[in-house]
Amino acid sequence: MTNVSDTGTVLIVDDEPRNLRLLRDNLSGWGFEIAAATNGLRAIQLAKEVAPDLILLDVKMEGIDGFETCRRLKADPVTSDIPVIFMTASTEMNADKVKGLNLGAVEFLLKPFQSEELLARVRVQTKLRQLMKSLAAQVEERVAAEAALQKLTHELERRVAARTAELERALEELTQAQAQMATVIGAAQTVAGEVVLDRVLDRLLRITLEHAGAERCVLVLAREGGLFVEASITRDRPDAVRLGLATPVEADAQLAVTVVQGVARTKESVFIQDTRGEPGLAGDRYLGARGPRSILCMAMMHQGELTGVLYVEREAVPHPYTPTQLETLRLLASQAAVAVKVALLYAALRRSNEQLETEVARQTEELRRTNERLTLELTERERAELARAALQEEIIRVQKERLAELSTPLIPITERIMVMPLIGTIDASRAQQALEAALNAVHGNRTDVVIIDVTGVTIIDSAVATTLMATAAALRLLGATTVITGLRPELAQTLVSLEIDLSTVVTRGTLRSGIDYALRQVR
Repeated sequence: MTNVSDTGTVLIVDDEPRNLRLLRDNLSGWGFEIAAATNGLRAIQLAKEVAPDLILLDVKMEGIDGFETCRRLKADPVTSDIPVIFMTASTEMNADKVKGLNLGAVEFLLKPFQSEELLARVRVQTKLRQLMKSLAAQVEERVAAEAALQKLTHELERRVAARTAELERALEELTQAQAQMATVIGAAQTVAGEVVLDRVLDRLLRITLEHAGAERCVLVLAREGGLFVEASITRDRPDAVRLGLATPVEADAQLAVTVVQGVARTKESVFIQDTRGEPGLAGDRYLGARGPRSILCMAMMHQGELTGVLYVEREAVPHPYTPTQLETLRLLASQAAVAVKVALLYAALRRSNEQLETEVARQTEELRRTNERLTLELTERERAELARAALQEEIIRVQKERLAELSTPLIPITERIMVMPLIGTIDASRAQQALEAALNAVHGNRTDVVIIDVTGVTIIDSAVATTLMATAAALRLLGATTVITGLRPELAQTLVSLEIDLSTVVTRGTLRSGIDYALRQVR
């Protein structure tokens, strides 16, 4: 299993030299390789050259700011998968953070930051980056290598067994073929170990150019119902593979278009030793300008489907490719088809993952806005509930006051005489209300006589009787006379049994006699 280092290469981007020095000293002290840039354009260039494991990117910079720098990095396939941590001292942290995450950043650090926090986040992202690269490379390498090796081994064994009878005659040829086959298998394994399309095409063309002894190799891929020239290499510049051409075959004037289209249509490889002997190519503009050529055009097939066409060209020579060489190159084309197919699937998967991440970020933002709306609605609902509760309490309070007024009514007979009729059961609370109502009436109206009529009272206990006597005493202190009327025999007996002193109050049998008494008093 591949070991993942605790360190890696970190690209620091900040237009403040002091910040660069501080970050460089901290991270290099922890074992990280450091690359530094003071502006966004230099950072983009360094990211392509150095391929760092992590980019620490300042938001506010002269020229293009951190957001634009991140957008350009993520738009470039070469640098799009490099994780970015934004650094900012802005007070608008939340807005910057949302914008940065939408652009593809993985973290956000607020300046000034703690060294331990910086180290922890940098270590997490660099380890994650190295683990992802290592895991993807191991999985793809093992699966592709095992499949390619197994297929090549079975094919080789079958062909060797079929030619056992011809071993003596073809011993020298077979020995050479085995040596070349071993080389091609190693080359095929190398190609199969790659999952990035540009790297697969680069290695494939270099290997084909070397083993075919060709002057020129062109790779054509079948995409979207058409044929497109994707990469090419020439003998005079073997280290310069041209990638990402994406030129339609019909528009490319640097290969025999008729041959390529014929192979793509029939899905059968074609070897032309000398183009001068092919009547169908006599009018080909490209071949007419180049002179006699030797062309090997191989269909790259995967599970019965055309992946592309491998076009090999050299000058016409007296000694053509041997059958073994042709077979070896066809095997190489077959393995190339698998490697290219895997690389195309990997590229599609990565694009799908990027789209998924973008959609997740969008859905997360929508969920956040929805939560904010729900929170606001709940807050408004709580406020409405509190207002309703307050209104209900006020209504209850007013009702209680109204009931209190109704339970102890005061009826003026004259300006100086008031009657308080009491009805029903009198408890301590109601007796206290009667006391307060009588005192307030005498004080506010200058009343001389207060008649408390108990004709409608059913029960009076000692506490109530005591409160009534206290009411009479308090009224006397305010200058008013208390007259209790309507005492029935059973109530009078209750008062006597309770030993209540009635000497300080005037009692009358009926309300009418009490009113007559009061009128005489006020005259």
